[in-house]
Amino acid sequence: MSKIISPDGHIGTLDYLKSICSARHLAIALAKGEIKNQSSMNITGIFLNIIQSLIGLTVYWIVFGVAIGIDTGEIPYPVFVLPGIFIWHYFSAITGYCSNCFILNQNLIEKLYFPRICIPLSKILVGLVDFAIGFALFIILFICFGQSFTLNWLAFPLIFILIIICVTTIGLCISFVSLFSMDTARISAQLTNFLIFITPVFYPETIIPENFKFILYINPVAGIIEYSRWSLLGAPLPDFKYLIGIALTICLAISAFFIFKKYEKRISDLL
Repeated sequence: MSKIISPDGHIGTLDYLKSICSARHLAIALAKGEIKNQSSMNITGIFLNIIQSLIGLTVYWIVFGVAIGIDTGEIPYPVFVLPGIFIWHYFSAITGYCSNCFILNQNLIEKLYFPRICIPLSKILVGLVDFAIGFALFIILFICFGQSFTLNWLAFPLIFILIIICVTTIGLCISFVSLFSMDTARISAQLTNFLIFITPVFYPETIIPENFKFILYINPVAGIIEYSRWSLLGAPLPDFKYLIGIALTICLAISAFFIFKKYEKRISDLL
């Protein structure tokens, strides 16, 4: 049973963390409820998600792998591009889930007091379903194309933690901004459609001129995708400058946490 804390008075950082931990069951319940309402939890939905991923992969393969002839070295293009696809889909899904998460849960917020941060956190759990499907599809293609597992795979759990930190930061920021702007969903969708082109999802970072690589270095998703390819595919170790974007994201995650803590009592009034 989740612990309910009073919205009156100041709450310290440690107590706020404890309240989030106590309310974790509510976040999990919210995630389970949304997952059950989505088709991704039945066989047909999972099949459609796989087909959708394969169609996207095929389009990228034809356009960038065959027509343009992007060089991915010894790594087959479908295997090379798939980590970028399922990681990017996770980030883009979170932007959609969190852009209106407080509005969709307004009745719950008005009736029950709990750490409001649990709502965007529940969306992170929802997105993990499609992430897991994409990762499973990658492993199948990885084996079918005759790729070999290496010790670099041992580093992927750490990279996965970075993925969670990054999507959590994005989710918290977008959900907070949505309290002040009704156009957050539309704007975030447009930004996502643009940012995919400056993120090495369907191309290697080697095709980017040195003068413009700083754009990749401050893009945390770009760094995570490049380090994922190093871990899963044995690609060359990415430039350590990618850690700049990841470090900025961690700082932003800490800031987002304290902003939520500060505005905790006002969220219901902002809806």
